[in-house]
This record gives sequence, structure tokens and C-alpha cells, in this order.
Amino acid sequence: MTVTIYVEDVQGRQEVRPAGETLASTLASLRLPHTMFQAYLVHPGDDLLPIPHWTRLDVLDRANDQVLVRALRNTLFDTILPTSGAGTGEVVSGAGFEQIVPGENGRDATWKQVALGPRQAQRLVVDEVGSFLRTHDTATRGCVFGVSGGGDSNALAYGLSQSLPHDKIVAFTLVFRDVMTQAAADRATILCQDLGINHEVIQPVELARLLDIRTSLDALYDDFSSVFGTEALHFFGTFLILKTARTLAQRHGLHDLAFGYNREDLLAELLFMVVNGRRPLSYPTRSLGEQRIVMPVWRIPKLVLDACHPRFSLENYRERDAHTTRQRSLAFYLGHTLDSSYPSFGLSLLDGMQRAFGDSFSQLTYDSDLDVYVTELADESRRDVVGGLLRRHFGQAGD
Repeated sequence: MTVTIYVEDVQGRQEVRPAGETLASTLASLRLPHTMFQAYLVHPGDDLLPIPHWTRLDVLDRANDQVLVRALRNTLFDTILPTSGAGTGEVVSGAGFEQIVPGENGRDATWKQVALGPRQAQRLVVDEVGSFLRTHDTATRGCVFGVSGGGDSNALAYGLSQSLPHDKIVAFTLVFRDVMTQAAADRATILCQDLGINHEVIQPVELARLLDIRTSLDALYDDFSSVFGTEALHFFGTFLILKTARTLAQRHGLHDLAFGYNREDLLAELLFMVVNGRRPLSYPTRSLGEQRIVMPVWRIPKLVLDACHPRFSLENYRERDAHTTRQRSLAFYLGHTLDSSYPSFGLSLLDGMQRAFGDSFSQLTYDSDLDVYVTELADESRRDVVGGLLRRHFGQAGD
């Protein structure tokens, strides 16, 4: 079926052959949000019937019906979106990225596409990490970071190794069940050996000793699962990694805890906090007393980080635990839709929110009884639940 899409009164109409089964997929193929259009079924005699965007075009009477899709508001689509893509459709190696550049005449836009191979992606990461570390004086403070064997932390390791004195870097990988696998630790070891940086692989018994867990890591894991559910196991891993990073930083006299938070990670966190009526936590640095969390690759999309070591990133995805939460999944889904809908829009949002909040970001405060840093939403009942869990397993308190 031919769909007639009226984009602007002054620009006439566009006739396209639908790429998918529904009106929404037809609009999506043109990078047009379906919420900006109303669709009408036009019968012979000019009778109009509004139809929803999920209507399947193949069920309509091709001989007698026409679908008219009309823009709800005046929007200069041609100045925002190019009329056609620049890609050839041929297979090329590398991770693909897009940019839409407004024309100098103010009436049209150019669609630019580029594919980054591993070397190009690594150079981009090195430049970004180097600039970040100079701005935030990490070379003086020294840095501890976890290496998961996946794309984000592997790319971060590469960037740090090229930008910091190696005696100012300590990398570590935890091994525990399917949360953090031995295979991931093996990949991290190979990478760190190639980069020539100090790397510690910490097994469960060693980790319990390091963190002063008086029961066992298995007991802590089981208790955490019973309190928060198996879908929260991702947060268990994050909890262990942060506590380990803090402990190792104190042991080695270093002060920055580097994490491979990428652009979509921060977008997901930002959207989750704002949608739930909370002030977002600060980025790209986050104070933890004398220590701080730093995020050297926060502006870089995850696709670029994965492109630095494609085989390692793929192996990491194959090993991932299937458990997560619906809220976390939704936040990441929404975070990725921003740049997918319009190139670099997510980065614009992060930059804008950082300027808007300035010194008004939510801060983490130290709870000396529990030896944890908590958000402003950590009320007494929540602290009691977490405190009870930690006291059951840690020597004095936990993190």
C-alpha cells in the first residue's frame, strides 16, 4: 500500500512504500515520531476515519482505500532530518555512528555516517580519558578501578594505561559465581598484561578476607538475594566492586575510584532519578569523603567502548547473568532511545542537565555506623534493612 505523508503545507507531500507492517514502522523508517502524526483512512467519496498508528497496512483494501498521515503541528522536518540516508547498505567493519548536520542555508540537513574500527575507537577513548584526567588531576591522586572483562572497563583500562603513570594505577577483578566469572577475570588479566598495568584477581575467599566478611561471600550473597530478590543481583556486584575499590585505594594510598560509566549508563541513571522525582547524583565526579568516583568515559557511547575490544565485549555479553530489574531495564531502554532517535541528543541532555543542576546535585553522605555512603532518600527504615544485612556478615559494619 502507498502511504501519503503530509510533512508541511509548504513542502507538499511524500509518497513512500511502507517498510514495515504498521503505520508506526513506516514513520520510524523516516525517523519521524508517530506521536507527531494523525493517520486517516480515506474511503472513496472522501470519507475520513482516524486510525491508530498500530494499524497493519496489509489488512486495508488496496484498491479502494488510501492512508493519509498528517503532521499535527508545524515542524521544519527538512531542517532537522535529511530526506534520505547517506549509507550504501554495504557491509563495512567497525561500529556505526551517525550525525545530522544542518545546512548553511538553514533549509536542509546532511546525514553523515562513520564506522569506527578498534584502533580508531581506542584512539578516541585515549583522547577523551586523557583530557578528563588532566582536567580532574587524577595523575596526582592515583586511581583504582575494576576490570570486568567487558567493553566499558576494558576500554577504560586502555585509556588509563595510556594517560597515567603505571605506579598510579591499580586494577582489580572479582571472581564470584556467575556474577563475576573466572572467564571474565582471564580476559581482564590478558588485557592488563598487554597494557603493563598492575592487576589483582581476587577470589571469593580472598575477597571475604579483604572486606572483613566474618561469615562467607556465599552466605552474604544468599542473604542479599533473600532480602532484595534475585533480580537485584546486579546491585550486589556493584556493591562489592565499590567496597573493594575503596578498600584497595586506602591500602595503596590512592584517591580516585574510576568506573567505566558510559553515556547511556548516565542517561539511564539520570532519567530514573528525575522520573521518580529525585535529584540526580553528580557526574562525572562523585565525592566519597577523601576519595571520589570518577567517570573518564562518561561522554562516550557504549558502542564505541565495545568497538575497542570487540571479541572481549562479545564474550562478556554471552556470559551475562539474565537477572535484572524491570526499572533498570526500562531506564536503559529509554537512555538508548535518545541517541537512537536523534544522533548525540543524549549527550546534549547530559551536558544541559549538568549545567542546570550545577552545585545542586544530590550528594552522598557517610554513615559511620554502617560504613556506607547513602543518598538523601535513605530513610530510617531503609537503613535498618541494609544495616541488619551488613551486621550479619561484616566484622564491624559493611559498605
